[in-house]
Amino acid sequence: MPSGNLDEPVTESSPQATPPRSFRFPAAYYTAPVSEVRPIFPKWVPVGCGTASAVILVLLFAGGALMTGSRLAQLMDFVLGSSLGDVRSMYAPDVSPAQKQRFDAEVKHLRDELRKNNVSVQNLQPFLKAMQSAISDKRVTSEEVEKMTRAAHDAAAAKPQTVK
Repeated sequence: MPSGNLDEPVTESSPQATPPRSFRFPAAYYTAPVSEVRPIFPKWVPVGCGTASAVILVLLFAGGALMTGSRLAQLMDFVLGSSLGDVRSMYAPDVSPAQKQRFDAEVKHLRDELRKNNVSVQNLQPFLKAMQSAISDKRVTSEEVEKMTRAAHDAAAAKPQTVK
């Protein structure tokens, strides 16, 4: 520490040498000349990933275009058909044979209307939610069967909306 005398030379302790780093700070990387900067990835990586992304996007758009209208209805019909076997295996003992019969008849009518394109996929949403709620606990009670039967009836009765 310097004394109050102005004639005395000021001596500061020399700064300690910093140990070499095994990494480069981002600021040093971006301010370095291009000749010193070694790329992190090979040149083909951005081109390959960009091409893969573009191909995936094209496939998604093409799949979306193919799955409109009657093809989506066919897919939903297939999903309903394959889900019914699971629902039937989860009936609780309190579900009566009459309830099972009504449910099967309503779902059959819904699937027939779906195949004829008389039911929009949007109208299926309440039925699918009711079915999902019913099978979530791996047990379908009589109340849940009644809910699904009403939802199937309402979905089949609703006419598809047309855009004007």
